[in-house]
Amino acid sequence: MSSEDGKSAAGCATGWRLRWRPLALCGALAACQASPVVNTRPTPHTLIYSYMIAHGMARGAVMSGGITPHRLTEIIVLDHEALLAVAREESSPADSNMRAANKAIEQLIAVTTPVDGAPAVPSTQTKSAAGVP
Repeated sequence: MSSEDGKSAAGCATGWRLRWRPLALCGALAACQASPVVNTRPTPHTLIYSYMIAHGMARGAVMSGGITPHRLTEIIVLDHEALLAVAREESSPADSNMRAANKAIEQLIAVTTPVDGAPAVPSTQTKSAAGVP
């Protein structure tokens, strides 16, 4: 075998490797696209996170001021009901408990949303963390 044949064989092997790289890259990318990345099925943890977010929204609404005593009572009752529903689902997982907990969280969110869709205006008596009005 001459050196000419060796160069030819090496060049051919290198050429094939270069041709296979894009094909292998496309195959790898196709495999990534084919596999599901995000699981959208609710779990008990997503339910707890949802409750914590709704609770934070309720807390923010109360802290912003301008909530009537009737609405404050309603927020407290719905927050407590949502917490109990989430705890019930956590201790006894069932479709009916999951639906009840989701509904309770939705009701809590609905009552914390301002009626006109605008943020509540803080009262003039609200103090900042520094204690300055």
